[in-house]
Amino acid sequence: MSGHKWYQVIAECAHVVTSTTGVRSQVLLYKGAFLPDDVEPERLKFLLDGGFVAAEGDTPVAPNAAVEQDPRRGVDSVTADGLRGDKPDTDSGSASDVSATVAEVAVAEGRIDKATDSDGVAEKRAAARAKLPADGSMPKSSHGQDVWVEYLVAQGSNYDDLAGQDKQALIELAKSRQQ
Repeated sequence: MSGHKWYQVIAECAHVVTSTTGVRSQVLLYKGAFLPDDVEPERLKFLLDGGFVAAEGDTPVAPNAAVEQDPRRGVDSVTADGLRGDKPDTDSGSASDVSATVAEVAVAEGRIDKATDSDGVAEKRAAARAKLPADGSMPKSSHGQDVWVEYLVAQGSNYDDLAGQDKQALIELAKSRQQ
């Protein structure tokens, strides 16, 4: 197979049309997958130009992660700043050097408390957030207290300050902020 060039998905995913399933169909390939041989040249050019795929070895592929990582170092590149949403620090030490700092930041920002939520608050909050209007507008007055709390949290309020208030007070607070 000399001269054959392999292409690998470097984005989170990419769509290609292929016959590898026995019929011509569109398939979704995830990060790290190699493209089948029968991808049309026009589609390959689109995927290359768009940064979805690269020739094998041209771009290191980091594992999928919730925080951005340096693809050459993987999880070892996760730092406290990375957990806050900053770009990965390419000069930091190994994971063992930053693990205490990462744990401290996670506790300080409440991530560990939310991850070990035993009374279902995180699930209830996620269900309420799912009911919020997709365009970011105010929920309908018929929505429950929990939906209004999540709307105000999305606007910058603290959950703990709002969780005990009644629905009418939350609606009035939301309306006062709109003015």
